[in-house]
Amino acid sequence: MEYRVGGYERLSKEDERLDESSSIESQRMIIDSYIHQHHMKLVKHYSDDGFSGSHFQRPGFLKLKQDIEQGKINCVIVKDLSRLGRELYETGLYIEDYFLIKGIRFIAISDHYDSHVGDEMLALRLSVNDLYLRDTSKKIRMAFDVKRERGEYIASKAKYGYIKDPRNHHHLIIDKQVSCYVKMIFIWLSQGIGTTQIARRLTNLQVTIPSIYQKKRIPVSKEGGTWSSQTVREIGRNQMYLGHMVQGRWKKVSYHSKKLMTLPEDKWIIVKNTHEAIISQELYNQAQRILNQSKKYRNKNNRYLFQGLIYCFECKHHMSIHQKQKQLMVQCNYYTKYSRQQLCCSHSFNYQILENHILTFLKDVGKQFYEHYQEESLLKQIKKMFDQQNNQQLTLAHQLKKDIIKTQNILSQLYEDKLNQVISLKQYQLLSAKYQDTLLSLIKQQVQLQKSYHSFPIKRYQELIKQFMTFQIVDHELLFQIIDKIEVDKNRHIYIYFKVDMSPYITKVK
Repeated sequence: MEYRVGGYERLSKEDERLDESSSIESQRMIIDSYIHQHHMKLVKHYSDDGFSGSHFQRPGFLKLKQDIEQGKINCVIVKDLSRLGRELYETGLYIEDYFLIKGIRFIAISDHYDSHVGDEMLALRLSVNDLYLRDTSKKIRMAFDVKRERGEYIASKAKYGYIKDPRNHHHLIIDKQVSCYVKMIFIWLSQGIGTTQIARRLTNLQVTIPSIYQKKRIPVSKEGGTWSSQTVREIGRNQMYLGHMVQGRWKKVSYHSKKLMTLPEDKWIIVKNTHEAIISQELYNQAQRILNQSKKYRNKNNRYLFQGLIYCFECKHHMSIHQKQKQLMVQCNYYTKYSRQQLCCSHSFNYQILENHILTFLKDVGKQFYEHYQEESLLKQIKKMFDQQNNQQLTLAHQLKKDIIKTQNILSQLYEDKLNQVISLKQYQLLSAKYQDTLLSLIKQQVQLQKSYHSFPIKRYQELIKQFMTFQIVDHELLFQIIDKIEVDKNRHIYIYFKVDMSPYITKVK
């Protein structure tokens, strides 16, 4: 049989630093020599220079696959197994499944592996490569963290309003072409102009949006794109414009995945005064006050101040807030769903009137409460509830960690069972897909839990309680810590149930 060979070479940046003999040219020479000695026919070399072995989205490898699909080659040769890939599961699937199904002979020269002969040590070799990938990923992450902690900018592209210093790419300097628009955003915010209106103004001025500007470097253009309120908000919240380096806001879900998870702000790496500021601290603070005020009556999910707290007194189900013509109305969800069965009554009423009644009542209670109640006692009660919630989250986190490890072990065992022919290829594919879905679901739960867990911010709550009790501010989060629920009956009487020890415990507002 004549073998039409595709030689595949790969070199990551890390490999290049560690081993000169692994260069693309060196790999190519080794493959050419093997082909000559075994009287094979070389069709083409496929190379990926500077690409990690943690994934298979590489141009050279994708071209190799394309030629396999077209029947141009029937043999793939690499210098060693790690050149094909270092990630355990996907590399194994290519060797044991894809190449086999396509009738491709696969040879890894230095590892003495030939798919026509097989190798009982294949699983071990792939596991070693996977461990190397994990270790390398950890070392790279640690090296990047060291740079971040030194205040060195490590992203590939500079933040809008800055460019990389030509003399030092880890240092930022002001981009004079667009820094004026950054400052303009903060000035408009400080004047109380909303993010949606600012986005509309920038679009009307034909200011190029950041993503297009990074590519074209044209500050103003008719084809500059449409600004979004989210982009304006992100710029308005960013401390980078104060001259501080803010990094480490995301991290990879795992070493063999490109998916990122957002870290809580207390995990960010912030180094003060690393580059020239575009705006002053005073202007930044003014903008934050406006942005915070815009959230005063709605949270990040666009919820109203008391949304999630309002219940029907008669049926005890949630009441929803919805737009009706030009008014916000509150109505019983249970009635809306089962109106024909008459399981509850409508008692639809104006949300704004309800909110004003509750705020007026809380203002009166707050004044009396602040005079007679010890702040430390209230803090102690809130902290106790806070700790109980976090303890429940910690228990769940430990269980999730156990489940993730257990699922990973099952996947590893399934792969070994397939290699050892304990289970068939079809059985492996079905079971593997099932447990991969389970693993992904567990990881998502873990990420969500990590986002929600945080320690009790005692100083912040002390200030919030003072502001709440003197009615300087009504904070959505604090309301949920103090109020258990608000019930409204069909006669529009309002009942507020407090979580903390307020007297009387149930108060009617007329």
